[in-house]
Amino acid sequence: MDQNHKHHLTGSLIGLVLLGGLACPLRAAGQGEAVAPGEDAPNPVTVFDRDRITGDWWGARERLEAKGLTVGGETISEFSSVFDGGINQRGSFRNLLTVDAEADMDALLGLRGGTAFIQYLSVNAEDGGSLDTGDLQVYSNIENASSLDVIYELWYEQLFFGDRVRIKAGKVDANSEFAFVEAAGDFANSSAGFSPSIFAFPSYPDSAAGINIFATVYEGEGTRATIGYGLYDGAAAADGVRTGSRGPSTFFDDDISDDYFHIGQFSLSWDSFMPESAMLGGGRVSAGVWHHTGTFDRFDGASEQGVTGLFATGEIRVFDPDWNPGSRAQSDAPERGVYVFGQYGWADDEVGEVSQHLAGGVVWRGPTPERPDDSAGLYLSLVDLSDEAASGFGDDEFVLDAYYRAQLAPAVFVQPEIQYIVNPSGDPAIDDALVGGIRVGVTF
Repeated sequence: MDQNHKHHLTGSLIGLVLLGGLACPLRAAGQGEAVAPGEDAPNPVTVFDRDRITGDWWGARERLEAKGLTVGGETISEFSSVFDGGINQRGSFRNLLTVDAEADMDALLGLRGGTAFIQYLSVNAEDGGSLDTGDLQVYSNIENASSLDVIYELWYEQLFFGDRVRIKAGKVDANSEFAFVEAAGDFANSSAGFSPSIFAFPSYPDSAAGINIFATVYEGEGTRATIGYGLYDGAAAADGVRTGSRGPSTFFDDDISDDYFHIGQFSLSWDSFMPESAMLGGGRVSAGVWHHTGTFDRFDGASEQGVTGLFATGEIRVFDPDWNPGSRAQSDAPERGVYVFGQYGWADDEVGEVSQHLAGGVVWRGPTPERPDDSAGLYLSLVDLSDEAASGFGDDEFVLDAYYRAQLAPAVFVQPEIQYIVNPSGDPAIDDALVGGIRVGVTF
């Protein structure tokens, strides 16, 4: 059996094993005690009631958490198919598995403000995906051209000066700290995660060794302003070194790579923009600049030393169905409501395929009181592709993405999604593509 089929089969079996537990109404730890005379027997707790499908491990998980150690993971299985247009009308499957552990160093060792984190990631090689649609923005954010079995993140974080300064060092996915849009996190399209104009970004599948420094410059009355800077190994973008499957060696060894990725960001967040109204609740805006020090080939055949780009994001809750006028404040739990968000990115089109990126969307969390954990969303994304004659782009690419995420249980969701891609990769020879898919996620 070749390696790709092993990953395909392993991911499928993991998903089936975890989902298989749904058919068995198992008792959780602590539910098997004797019942005193005259007392009602406790109702059995099934896997449908658990936040994690594997439960409390007979009390072991709770004991670990009391000592500061949290262990968990998630598997996401996705099947998608190109219904019309694109390059090939066929289906494809992908599976992403993550297992992680986080240590609260205060509870574990008495070191206040310290956190250690490690994450293992496994994904099967892509046999379709954007190869079938021909799109540039990558319609599935878990697809990858090759199989990966790696320590994806491994970092230590420390807070200083009354938690106003935060330093994180190690192997990090930069998108967990920069250029993200929290409200857009459930969309499958990769552009919803971060602007494709940041083509040198050390993010999935190539996390990288780096150091991040954040400082709170203002905090008061539910408002917080922060500035942040990240310095990352830039070997993946310029030298083709897959940092996602490497350790810190390329960050320090100039013989392998001497290229670095710099990113800075200003962020402003607030709890409630208009307390006396159900409109304009909590939100966040950010703006930043990035620079990669490597040498890149230009479309005209020359080379360019160093590339710079800009990005901006914004998101806000515009309606809270649980808002209570008497409290003059919006509710925070659960975070039901309607959210709108936007993204912008710019890069040098003499080097990057994407000159500008403009996107936005709307997400409805908890669409009904009976379904408070479901969500639905609509996302529109336009990439202005390079106008350089040698780039070969004939037009710009536009994507419409819509999904509904049904939370079947606290630990299980099912998410059908459909996307329509206009001018895939700006190539007039590729027809507009209609692609649909379904995701199943299990937290364990």
